[in-house]
Amino acid sequence: MELSERKTGTPKSKEDRSFLGIVENFTDPREILREGISNALDWGASTIKITVYEDATRADKELVIKIRDNGLGLTRERFFAFWNLADSPGLRRDKFGRKLGEPVGEKGYGTKTFWKCRQIEVESVAKEEEGTAWHVLGEMKEPINILKQGKVPQYEYAEGPGQGKESFTEVTIKGYHTNSKEDFRHETLKDYAQWFTKFGSVELELSIGTHKGEKLELQGLGRAVPELIPFGHPFPPVSNNIKQLQKRWQDTWKNYYVNKWVFPSVAIEGYPSSSVDVVFYLEGDSAKRLHNTMLTRRGRTAERWHYNVADRYGLYVCKDWIPLPPSQRVNEWVLEKSEWTLYHAFVNCQDFALTANRASIGNTDRQLLIKVREAVEKLFKTRIKASEEYKAYEEEIESTKQRGAIESTEEGEKDDLDKRYYHVKKKRLAQYQSPKRPLVTLVEPRQEVEVLMLYSVVKALRPDLFEFEIVDYSTSRGIDALCVLESPQGGLQKGNLRYVEFKRALTHEFRDHTFARLAAIVCWECNLENGAKVSDFAGKERILQITKTDDHTVYMLLAPPELPANNIKVYALKDYLNEKLGISFKTRVS
Repeated sequence: MELSERKTGTPKSKEDRSFLGIVENFTDPREILREGISNALDWGASTIKITVYEDATRADKELVIKIRDNGLGLTRERFFAFWNLADSPGLRRDKFGRKLGEPVGEKGYGTKTFWKCRQIEVESVAKEEEGTAWHVLGEMKEPINILKQGKVPQYEYAEGPGQGKESFTEVTIKGYHTNSKEDFRHETLKDYAQWFTKFGSVELELSIGTHKGEKLELQGLGRAVPELIPFGHPFPPVSNNIKQLQKRWQDTWKNYYVNKWVFPSVAIEGYPSSSVDVVFYLEGDSAKRLHNTMLTRRGRTAERWHYNVADRYGLYVCKDWIPLPPSQRVNEWVLEKSEWTLYHAFVNCQDFALTANRASIGNTDRQLLIKVREAVEKLFKTRIKASEEYKAYEEEIESTKQRGAIESTEEGEKDDLDKRYYHVKKKRLAQYQSPKRPLVTLVEPRQEVEVLMLYSVVKALRPDLFEFEIVDYSTSRGIDALCVLESPQGGLQKGNLRYVEFKRALTHEFRDHTFARLAAIVCWECNLENGAKVSDFAGKERILQITKTDDHTVYMLLAPPELPANNIKVYALKDYLNEKLGISFKTRVS
């Protein structure tokens, strides 16, 4: 084709399909609250009134939703934008294209969720730029049905002077389409407003006071009078004095524990113009239930609108400090076994790119998401889990568990004695006498703790038998210890510390520590073959090398070539004690 033959074409969109696609993209009927609240706050409202009722004057008792605010109202420009698609007059950007200010609206799609209805009415008074006041009343009939017919619905409006009247906007949505009116029960709407709308914003925790003191008067189905709801996401009060909690609640203190960590403007590696805000609460289940009436609980019949802790709590992503739906939780960013159900946490990034219905961060650049996750993971490990408050909490949790394990009923004690007697009879024993020491009886271990006990006895009798010195023990994740490879000189140095892990048997998977800072493994036996692969919880692999020396069998997890000095010695006590000291375990003689 010759250049002279080329012509220019402009892509066009099917207006009816574009409108319908956006309208149907909003799948949660309660999103109508989110969009109405955001619009009202974006235009200066300090009080928002939302009323939902069934119109008893109609045979079908159609659902009616009325949203009224005392904001700046709709000027001509804002009134026409209300009906248009992708028209957001409040959006302002700087010369670099970055969003200015705190308005939520930026796509011009939100009010299209109102269109799933029989009729929309809009009334407003606003001051125009030239100083006059404008009063307008608009109406659109059968918007969703007309869209389904392949047409774009029209609206009608009447206008007049608004001098002497206070500015306001009132939107009335009649005959709203929903699969269940239960979605508009007052309790459900209140919960949604406090979690997933701008009124559920976490910004107050970050000392952002733009909307502090603003009020929502909400009246959903089943409530006779409006309920006044203050701005901001609800958190239980901090209660982190463990001694006081124990005095009041004894060993159930952890259920009432509440602590928080707040980190504004956390840097993102590789994105110097971006940052994240983190609000992190750790809450016991009883504290949650005292503060959140929607949670299921014992002794109360569970209603359809109630939910459990696992369905709601965890780590949420936010934009404009508004949490996205529970499906967007990113618990895996801070996942520690099942601990995420204790977390009531939020990470906000103004550079998240949301889908049209604000239900997903799926439009966000993948590399940015990776770096945001890394920033949050690092913060969690180095600033939250490593904090003195979190360490004290975890240590006391472990102490409480140990105390609980000691307590038992008389009947349980008898059953336990019978079981223990059975195992005692099967125990294999060995006798050993070190130089200048009395004869001792050693017991073959069948659990990790018994491996530790055997090691401790042998270490006391023969201090030269192991090539490390233990300085601390822990039972928080299995049984492990901190050691130094040589006796500390000039004071104990953090950089010299390494882990020693105690295990019943060495297996192919090692789930308690990474290999990076592991000095040794002490186990009872090793049934793996020479050359077997062993992986840690980070997925790093080591090869098990089994060799013979003059006096014992050496088990070693070999370091990769780039880490030649980080071989990990495995002390398989069953073989090691027999070969080094001649200790052989035999069945107990009655």
